[in-house]
Amino acid sequence: MASQVFFTPVDGAGQVAPGAIRRIFDAAGLAGCFRPRDMVALKLHFGETGSRNIWRPQQAREVVMAVRERGGLPFLTDANVLYKSKRHNAVEHLEVAAANGFSFETAGAPLIIADGLRGDNSVELPIPGGRHYSRARIAAEIARADAIISLTHVTGHMLFGLGAAIKNLAMGSGSAAGKQMMHALYRPSVDEAKCTACGACARHCPTAAFSVPKGSKARLDASRCIGCGECAAHCPSGAIPINWGDSRGLQERTVEFAAAMLAAKPGRHGFISLLTSVTPNCDCMRDPGKPFVPDIGILASMDPVAIDQASLDLVQRASASPGAMRLADAAPGTEIGVANELAERMGLGSRQYELVEV
Repeated sequence: MASQVFFTPVDGAGQVAPGAIRRIFDAAGLAGCFRPRDMVALKLHFGETGSRNIWRPQQAREVVMAVRERGGLPFLTDANVLYKSKRHNAVEHLEVAAANGFSFETAGAPLIIADGLRGDNSVELPIPGGRHYSRARIAAEIARADAIISLTHVTGHMLFGLGAAIKNLAMGSGSAAGKQMMHALYRPSVDEAKCTACGACARHCPTAAFSVPKGSKARLDASRCIGCGECAAHCPSGAIPINWGDSRGLQERTVEFAAAMLAAKPGRHGFISLLTSVTPNCDCMRDPGKPFVPDIGILASMDPVAIDQASLDLVQRASASPGAMRLADAAPGTEIGVANELAERMGLGSRQYELVEV
């Protein structure tokens, strides 16, 4: 059965029109996923220092106000990251959020880092039908919220093909240990015949797993690797190939984490995705690249699989625009759509959808 996905295109100036997010929230019936006095987690990405392509505080505020007016208690939230950035602990994570404009005054809701000071405050949730794991480690305050609305900025991604609502919900809500579980099997390698010893891998590795000794090629300390894929994304000579079987495994494990979250809050989740400034790499990267397709608009749905399939279809369609790039070229070699296929098989939603323009 087809799910409804509501869509508002960018306006004539290529912008998200004021009030558009609120209108699509109402059209999609997202108020149906929470009750008065429910604590509603608005899961988004606060960005790295200087990020420009993330949800902006004024956009998040539209969702905050929609939840408040219906009696919900919204809070903006994200979980700490594995790699060594200011988002590795809650204190500096909130400093980054503030630097990117997020505060109670601008967004209208408290900011909570869901897995605590050091990323170790988590709750284990059972994974129904899990093949890789039986339990997922989820950031505690997201797991304990009564409802969750995922506010996603859609991007390309070196390992997912397209990073969208399911990735934001699952990978973004995993505690540090949970993120490690999802990344567990991906390990890069160095093709010395192609390596030019330029040092890009070492400069961009968030855990200092790479080094380039004088007079030598790049070296990997596997004990430090967290499987994030930044080395492969930034290697200019293609000397760090991705093991695409691991890309599939990463997507499968991420879907299992999403299954745990959705099972814990049946019917109490909603999704809004921004398809603007769609870059080849995700917002966690220091340089996500320039947008590779024109801005598209906003999507909203109660079905995470349908909204991700619609996001994928719209991005693929936009790639035919003059000057645009195909997603397959933005994320070369990635098995695109694996997450959507598995999520449908696990009963998380439907890839069949009706696109309803608002």
